[in-house]
Amino acid sequence: MDIEKIFKTRQDIISTYFDNSSSLAIILIDENKKILDCNKGFIRILGLREKPVNSSIHRFLLMNFDEILSSNSVSNMINLVFKGTGNIEILLKGSIFPLDGPFLMIFEQHRLTYNELITKMSQLNDQIVDITRQLEKKNMQLSEALKTIKKIINTDPLTGIMNRRAFAKILKREVSFARRHGLPLSVVMVDIDHFKGINDTYGHDMGDYVLKTFAKTIIGCMRQEDIFARFGGEEFVLILPSTPIESALHTSERLRQRIEKKKIRGLKARITASFGITTLLPTDTYETFLKRADDALYCAKRMGRNRCIIKEKL
Repeated sequence: MDIEKIFKTRQDIISTYFDNSSSLAIILIDENKKILDCNKGFIRILGLREKPVNSSIHRFLLMNFDEILSSNSVSNMINLVFKGTGNIEILLKGSIFPLDGPFLMIFEQHRLTYNELITKMSQLNDQIVDITRQLEKKNMQLSEALKTIKKIINTDPLTGIMNRRAFAKILKREVSFARRHGLPLSVVMVDIDHFKGINDTYGHDMGDYVLKTFAKTIIGCMRQEDIFARFGGEEFVLILPSTPIESALHTSERLRQRIEKKKIRGLKARITASFGITTLLPTDTYETFLKRADDALYCAKRMGRNRCIIKEKL
């Protein structure tokens, strides 16, 4: 008696083995690629809970199955990549047998050879390098986008200088630094004189042009460490680090004269500005520090504008 005869006479043995084998995946599909039945091995290999009867085989494959069935590879040994639980790729090797309508698929989990394993690892490494490059590129793009957003949030759109929101943060930082190191700190509030008259006479476009020209004029006279911001409307503010009140007055007077001499195209008269100057006191809060500079500014306006006024006390 040989093995072939035993297989023919004892088909119950073969059927029981194939149905219960955990190393073989056996699937019966119809002509529409729907699963009619499968063995326990297919369920185990893919990590399924039950037989996926009536499900399409495409649901479990990561490759074009229709092309495989229409090719000459049917009945030959082929490799199929299945999708297991958690989208894990599972490579199975076997054959597909046509049965006058249905197809019987018999596959086993493919064990990679050493060379195949090296090739696979090389491919995975290339994928990791590519993903890393893409991630670095995305991170750079994100970083640039965040910088742009931060600049937009902290910049006055008309003049291009710092806005009030950003100024408040920096002034608090400068106050803390000055106190920690025992350094003087001065603030200058600046207001363009009779700005409403410019808007009323020449229109808002000219008013915007005056604001931009004014800001450029101030920037052109500043030190690198000085901080300049638009406080609101035609009002601006200067932070002068490491600057005592006398030097702040000298700086303000120089700026006042520069603005007074500036010719602005389209305006018949030249513009002027008023300056309110103060220095940081030991008892100051952020609010009292700024208010004193603002009080000095309004004092300059009440006294006739186009002048610099110091206020050193509360």
